[in-house]
Amino acid sequence: MRTTIFYKTDNSAGWQMMKLQKPKEECEKMCKEQNFTDYKIMELTHTTAQDLHLLTDIVVFENKYYFSDDEIPYPTTESQIIQNFDVSMVWEEENEYYETDYDEVYNEQTINWGWGNLWTNVITKFSINKNMDELGIVAQGFVHDIPAFLEKLNNNKQAVYHNDEYSPFIWLAWIKDDKVRLIHQDYRYEEVNTEFDVLMDKEIFYNTCNHMLEVMQEFADKDLKRYNEYIKKYEK
Repeated sequence: MRTTIFYKTDNSAGWQMMKLQKPKEECEKMCKEQNFTDYKIMELTHTTAQDLHLLTDIVVFENKYYFSDDEIPYPTTESQIIQNFDVSMVWEEENEYYETDYDEVYNEQTINWGWGNLWTNVITKFSINKNMDELGIVAQGFVHDIPAFLEKLNNNKQAVYHNDEYSPFIWLAWIKDDKVRLIHQDYRYEEVNTEFDVLMDKEIFYNTCNHMLEVMQEFADKDLKRYNEYIKKYEK
């Protein structure tokens, strides 16, 4: 059995990682012998960026690992200063839909994803890095999760947003004075890839996020309306 250990040798932010072919009990003993200041033992067989994103809430940043309750320190590196943070959003299936998808949603109403059963795929593109792949974002998931991210950022000056479907990515954000530092990480592959690292006025950032919320909600509402019209066939 392969066991993954996240550990600290001092009280600095972030965790180191090691993988051992040992049962949990032996890893526990080893950690105590090493006098780690703190450690977490997890039965993770694979630890690629994609695996960590799928199976955990771990963030990989500056060669360290962070859990959801960890505070991620402000980066020491320089970032790109931008004046605009534009985004385009297109509902992939606004003009067509597959009846089998709506049938499946109707027949799986007991599943609770936190926002309902519809997954409206919004193809999203950011102006910051035009070489980035288009992202698939579930409108319902974005509308459900992003307000808490924005509130935490405003209150704590640092927050993390995890996008699970359809494109696994993470936003790391910090507020410093009247600016927002935003890092977009791609978690689709073996290693984490930083697609952009930018600094912008706080107002620009929040305006863009609120615009995304409005558009995502509009698409989600349209999909729900179309779905409700379609399932009327079951009432006959």
